[in-house]
Amino acid sequence: MANRQIIGLRKEPTATRKRGRERREKLVKAAYDLLSERPIEEISFREIAERAEIPEGSAYHFYSNRFDIFAALASSLSEKFIAEHKKPVPKDKRGSWQSLTEHLVDVGARVYKNNPPAMQLLIGGKTPPEIKQADRFNDKAVGRVMHSVLATYIDIPDTEEMHNAFYYFIEITDLIFTLSVIEHGEITKEMLAEAKRAGVAYLGTYL
Repeated sequence: MANRQIIGLRKEPTATRKRGRERREKLVKAAYDLLSERPIEEISFREIAERAEIPEGSAYHFYSNRFDIFAALASSLSEKFIAEHKKPVPKDKRGSWQSLTEHLVDVGARVYKNNPPAMQLLIGGKTPPEIKQADRFNDKAVGRVMHSVLATYIDIPDTEEMHNAFYYFIEITDLIFTLSVIEHGEITKEMLAEAKRAGVAYLGTYL
């Protein structure tokens, strides 16, 4: 009997953690879905909880406010960028560091296009400062993956300075994407070309 009780006690925390993880994921998914439908400034914590079918009081056990949920969503979206960048680079983009750099910009634009909530949350022009600050940490992780992509095909320094360069590269190209979304509601072909031009020019000071 004692052994059975001990086993039961061991299982309960695991089940609790699993349930908590599932509820966090539901809240983040609900935020994503709502951002597909409405402007970020119109979405409340209560609406996110309702969409996730989680009592508002319970939702506060996992996130203290809507900005925390959006920050978690930003981290989840960064995984999409990382996954796309880890895919093999097309052969016609491997010829030079310039073509590789332009490929990185294309990948980012494609992820934004395929994920409108990412466009609104990260480069929509109305991103709350709390979210943007949290997303900069995510950008550093994406930048490290970008560095590894170029390092696969060309010889580049593996230094902190070089890793920071890719982080700044993301910030520069995202700024141009933001201007495009604010002015045109999307990343236009012309502004994509501007982002490539700016990105290549900046990394060119290192490469």
